[in-house]
Amino acid sequence: MSVIILLLAVLSLFPSCSGERNISSDVLPVAVSQEPPVFDVHVNSSQVARFVMVGNVFEKVVTLDAGGQAVPELCESFHSLDDNHTWVFNLRRGVLFHNGKEMTSEDVVLSLNRWLEYNSNASALTGGARFYAVDEYTVRIDAASSILFLPEMMAASPQSAAVYSKDMFASLDADGLITEYIGTGPYTVEEWRKGEYIKLSRFDSYCPYGGEMDGLAGYKHAYIDTIIYYFVPDAFARTTGCETGQYLFINDLMNDDIPRLSENDELVVSRGSEAGSFVLLFNKKEGPASQQYIRTAVNTALDLDVIMAACYGSGGYVMHPNLMESDQKLWVSDDPEPRYDIGDKEKAAAILEENGYDGTPVKVLSSNLSNMDKSALALESELEKAGFNVEVIIVDWAAMMEYRSDPSRWDICITAMTQVPLPSQKLYLSPDYAGWSDDEHLSSLMSLFNSASSIEEARSVWFEIQDYFYDYLPAIICGHYQSGYLYSSRLSGVNEYYGFYFWNTEIST
Repeated sequence: MSVIILLLAVLSLFPSCSGERNISSDVLPVAVSQEPPVFDVHVNSSQVARFVMVGNVFEKVVTLDAGGQAVPELCESFHSLDDNHTWVFNLRRGVLFHNGKEMTSEDVVLSLNRWLEYNSNASALTGGARFYAVDEYTVRIDAASSILFLPEMMAASPQSAAVYSKDMFASLDADGLITEYIGTGPYTVEEWRKGEYIKLSRFDSYCPYGGEMDGLAGYKHAYIDTIIYYFVPDAFARTTGCETGQYLFINDLMNDDIPRLSENDELVVSRGSEAGSFVLLFNKKEGPASQQYIRTAVNTALDLDVIMAACYGSGGYVMHPNLMESDQKLWVSDDPEPRYDIGDKEKAAAILEENGYDGTPVKVLSSNLSNMDKSALALESELEKAGFNVEVIIVDWAAMMEYRSDPSRWDICITAMTQVPLPSQKLYLSPDYAGWSDDEHLSSLMSLFNSASSIEEARSVWFEIQDYFYDYLPAIICGHYQSGYLYSSRLSGVNEYYGFYFWNTEIST
C-alpha cells in the first residue's frame, strides 16, 4: 500500500518566534523515580531521559499525534516516493537552536544518521541507507526496500530521533556521548546536578508551531519559567513530598496509595491505560539462560500474577499474552496464547530434570526502583519452587544499567518498558539490546516486518513474530502496567500522552 503523507503546519513557514506568549515566572518541582546515566537520547532508551529531554529540550523532525501517526514537528511536510522506498522531509525555516543558530538540513542529517548508528531497529529498517541533504531545508533517504514505517519509528523510538545542533558533535566525550544540550525546544538545560536534579529554563526565542496540541504535536506555550526534575527513587518519599507540596508532580505512583490519595481534594490521581510492559529479559549470550530449556522451564514455572502483584500491588496492571498494549488494536491478536502465565512448577521441574540441570545459580538482576526488588524476590520464590537455584542481585538504577550491559553479571533482568507505536521497536527483539536476541529466524521475521509494503503484510508478519516469541522466549512479558501519576490540583494542562510533559502546563495560585 502506497503511503503518502503531506501535512502542512498551521503557522507560516517562519514561526512567530517573537510573538506574545502568556508566560510566568513559576517554578515547577517534579519528582521522578530514576536518574538516567546520560541524557543523550540517541543512545539511552530510559523513559525519564525522554520525558525530560524530548519535546522540552530536543525536538524531532516528526512526532506522534493522538492517533499514533507520525506528523510534522521540525518539518513542515513529508512524503514518500517509489512505493515507500524513499522519504522526503521539508524542514521548517527560521527554527532556532538554543545557541541562536538556525536549524538546517546539515544539523538534521548529522543527528538522524547518528541516531541510526545507535538504534539497531532503525538501522535494520533502512538497510544501510542514510539520510542526506537535498538542499538547505530538504532531507531525504532512499532505501533498497520499503521503509513504510520509518516516520513512525522516527516519531516514537525509545532511542529518540532528536535533532541536535551540529555544534554538539564537536564536543563529544571519550565514549562518543554528548556533553552539551543544544536543541530547538522550549526549554534549555540550565544545570544537571548528578544524584539530585536536572533544571530546565524557558528558551524565550523558541519558535512554536501548529495549532492546538494533538498528541505530542502542536503549539507549545512554555508558560512555566523553570522545571526542576528531582531524582527520588523512593516511592514513599515521592508521594509524601507531593502531599506536602515539596513536589507538584510525581511519576510511578504506587497503586496501593490510590484509595487514600483520591480523597485529597488538593491532589489529582491519574491512573491511565496500559502504558508499557513489565519484562523479564533473558541473557542469551552466556550463562544458564542462554540455553533454550532453561528459558522454557522459567516460562512454564511462573505464576505471572504473583510477579506483577509484588511490584504493583492489588491492581495497576493488566495481564494478557499480547506483546503490544491492548489499545494498539492493529497489532493485538484475539487468540489466547497457551504458553503465557502457565504456572506449572511440576512440569518446569521435569524440564530441568530431563535436560540435566546441575543447579547452576540463575542470577536475577533488579534495581531497587519502584518495587522492582519485591518482584525479584517473588521471582526467586517462584523459581525455587520449580527446583532452580537462584541468586538475586539488587542494586540502584544506575548500577543496574551498568550491570545489564555485562552478560557475565546476570541471567534474568527485571525491567519495565514504555509503550511504543510499532512492534519492531520492542527492544528485547533486538540482537544489540541487553539480552542479545541474536536468533536467525527472529532476525529473518523482523526483516520481513521492516520491509513490508503494506499494513496488512506487516500485521501478518507481526503475528508470526509473536508466535515465535513464545518458542524462542527472548523475554517474558509478565503483564502490562498502567501509568500512575500524582500531582497538585493547582496544575492544569499536563500532557500525559506517552509520558508526562509540561510545555502547556500552568500553575494556579
